[in-house]
Amino acid sequence: MVALRKSETINLRIDAGTRDVIARAAEISGKSLTAFMTEAAFAVAQKELLDQRFIGVDATVFDAVEDLLGEPAQVNEKLSALLKSNREWLD
Repeated sequence: MVALRKSETINLRIDAGTRDVIARAAEISGKSLTAFMTEAAFAVAQKELLDQRFIGVDATVFDAVEDLLGEPAQVNEKLSALLKSNREWLD
């Protein structure tokens, strides 16, 4: 695999406590501080971009979904019973 040439620099100003936490996490994961921060920032950036993804549908589908969302909520008895049972698995 060919390594990509890294030519861009980003400078950050953070407080010492934040840097220490990030540095400890990088060390535990066996990565350099730069690699750890780059991977973390990249993952969050991808998630943010995917959260903004546009989903286009035709008017018929849009109206059907809008109608469903406009209906009053209904109690799901099985789900309600499950959530009331054995609460040890809940935080």
